[in-house]
Amino acid sequence: MPENNNHTLEEPRTLEEIRPEDDIRSEEVQEIMGRMPSWIVRRGIAMVAILLLCLFVGSYFFKYPDIIPARVTISAANPPVKLVARSSLPIQNIFVKDNEMVKEDQLLCILANAANYDEMLKVVPLVQQIDTALDLAALSLAVDLPAGLHLGDLQSVYAELIQALQDYRFYLKHNVYGATVDNLQKQVTYNNQLNRELSTKDRMLKEQLELQHRRFSADSDLVKNKVISRVEYEQSRKQMLDQQMNTEGNKSNIIQNSLQQAQYEKNITDIRQQQRSEENNLQQKLKDVATRFLGQYAQWEQSYILRSPTAGKVTFFRYWKENQFVQAGEGVMMVVPPAQEYVVRGDIGIDRSGKIEAGQKVLIKLTAYPFEEYGMLRGIVVSRSAVAMDSTFVLEIKLENGLKTNAGKAIPAQPQLFGLGEIMTEDKSVLQRLFEKVYGKWRR
Repeated sequence: MPENNNHTLEEPRTLEEIRPEDDIRSEEVQEIMGRMPSWIVRRGIAMVAILLLCLFVGSYFFKYPDIIPARVTISAANPPVKLVARSSLPIQNIFVKDNEMVKEDQLLCILANAANYDEMLKVVPLVQQIDTALDLAALSLAVDLPAGLHLGDLQSVYAELIQALQDYRFYLKHNVYGATVDNLQKQVTYNNQLNRELSTKDRMLKEQLELQHRRFSADSDLVKNKVISRVEYEQSRKQMLDQQMNTEGNKSNIIQNSLQQAQYEKNITDIRQQQRSEENNLQQKLKDVATRFLGQYAQWEQSYILRSPTAGKVTFFRYWKENQFVQAGEGVMMVVPPAQEYVVRGDIGIDRSGKIEAGQKVLIKLTAYPFEEYGMLRGIVVSRSAVAMDSTFVLEIKLENGLKTNAGKAIPAQPQLFGLGEIMTEDKSVLQRLFEKVYGKWRR
């Protein structure tokens, strides 16, 4: 080796100065340098084998899931309600402010119309009492419908209601049927007394007739024995016949009086039936008009009144002050209920839909909130629709942490959110997937 170093320090030699020994040494060096040492070969093969074994083992333990995308819609359990104008009219009154909390059935807005709403509020409860009254006679005498009101489209039916109420009141106060029935009842009473007197007279006449029969029988024996004359006998017979006629006449009077009493009672029944019929007609007319008034009032409310269908926060659109003109079918305001629970629906196609089962995890990326910044919502598949509609299955998904993302950020509560869901169906290793592909090709 020192010689080699010396050669490197020496000046280059010419071809004549190179010796044969130097050429032989150069070939040995070249042979050593051109052959790989055996220990490098052995160690290299072992390292490659270890590397392949690590990759093989790692492919067995390293797993990742299959992901099926789905369009996801997150809605509040109580969706917001849009209040739409049913008539093309200016706004007459607005009773709430933007973002104000309102109660269910609270008055929000009135569109311009000819009716006075305050006067309408006075009348409607009274009409409802008439419509639902059990004792309409007592209520009709107590209730008082005011006149001279401005009820717009309901003015004519309200006038009919007042007239029907007045007719029924007149009937109750001037009950001609009652007076007629009272008179007939008096006649029945008189007939009962007359019947009692005729019955008493009948008993007396029968006793007198019995006595007269005995006397006539005695006179018949006397005339046979010629004790009395024929004239006296005829006189006795005449008295007996007269007494018999009086008795029969009294019976006729009793029968006639009974028939008269039956006629009176029939008249009373007929008059009472007429009375009930007329009263029922007047009551029915009053109730019918009251029901028609309430029906027209409901239509009037739909046309001119906006009420809150649920409790929540009211939000204005384009209209926020009085005298603004609105078009029929146009949204005036919206009531947003407090968001307490959320309903999550997902839409997927037929492709790979059979792999989706209940209990699988879902990661939801919201369209309005980039997942790189806000993170993703976690959910679980609850169910999948049994059949597809328009080549689309519907999924029901339950949020694990509400609107809190996996990055720990809370999404503000709002009526509706849209996003893309990633459904993790199967968690398989790389080795399993490799063998599945190889086995699948081999089967083909």
